[in-house]
Amino acid sequence: MNTRHLVFCFLLTATIGPAAPADVPLKFDEVYQLLRTNLEGVSQTDLDRAAVKGLVQQFAGQVMLYEPASVVPSATDATLSKTAIYDDSYAYFRIGKVEGPLAEKLRAAYQDLNQTNKGKIKGVILDLRFAEGADYAAAAAAADCFLNSDQRLLEWGTGSASATRKTNAIDLPVAILVNSRTTGAAEALAAALRESNIGLILGGTTAGQANIFKEFSLGNGEKLRVATARIKLGDGTVLAHGLKPDITVEESLADDQAHMEDPYKDLHPPAPSTNGASISKLTPVNQAGQRPINEAELVRQKRAGETSDEDSSDMEEENAAAEEPARPVIADAALARALDLLKGIAVLQQSHPG
Repeated sequence: MNTRHLVFCFLLTATIGPAAPADVPLKFDEVYQLLRTNLEGVSQTDLDRAAVKGLVQQFAGQVMLYEPASVVPSATDATLSKTAIYDDSYAYFRIGKVEGPLAEKLRAAYQDLNQTNKGKIKGVILDLRFAEGADYAAAAAAADCFLNSDQRLLEWGTGSASATRKTNAIDLPVAILVNSRTTGAAEALAAALRESNIGLILGGTTAGQANIFKEFSLGNGEKLRVATARIKLGDGTVLAHGLKPDITVEESLADDQAHMEDPYKDLHPPAPSTNGASISKLTPVNQAGQRPINEAELVRQKRAGETSDEDSSDMEEENAAAEEPARPVIADAALARALDLLKGIAVLQQSHPG
């Protein structure tokens, strides 16, 4: 069966349902001629186009068809594009592309943060949202940063990689953030860490493009990428589909992108009240339900012997609390969930050491 026959077989499967039983071979020429001569308003070009589209959709993640001009470089293509400390104890690393020296950059960045934070880091967040890459050796090396035992990590095409025993492993719980734009080697990195029981994955299902690809140029100027080898985890599991998160966080790609620029930005503030009512700042009220009492009033009453030391102390504490700047609230849903997860693990480790 030539290529055109194969293409139309997929078209027929998508249009008229499952193929006939194995003992009744499909007669391509017969069906093709019936479609060509009876399908109203559809040309051979239309049929070819629909068949190719069906093929690409059928093998989503393994086959990609695109115009070279439509490929725009990622805005976050830096290997390690951001490091930070959140809530005083949790190291954050944003990875834009899994390639080359990522492992060395991760180790160096962690050491810098750990020294700055005086060894108080309790967990690590790897942000792989929008991360890409085709360097599976780099993915394995990055995963190896968090392991101190000999174990197989990844296998791809003609290559493979394993973790090794070491004394400088980042021995901390890890939360891995992903979304539908997490592709290729970034998916393999997330999967290897989860399979090694190092971390949990939060966010949305990944793209499902962890493969070795070969690219072909087509006659119309488009490019076709075909998966020529699958990626396997250390236990032999094939990364055939997108990774499903351990904790699903529903957030749009637009919100993910905005929060990566500013994790504290409230993208969806509540609508203002439409009834004309305003909300005033609450002030303390005395127990008898009388009018509000401010600090000057308390001082006056204290001098007159009308208020207790306890009332005055309470007011002083409230005033001191009001003067302290409020810690900003993280609006990035995935990052907030990751911090909650790591804080919970830290509490368990403190109450159940070892």
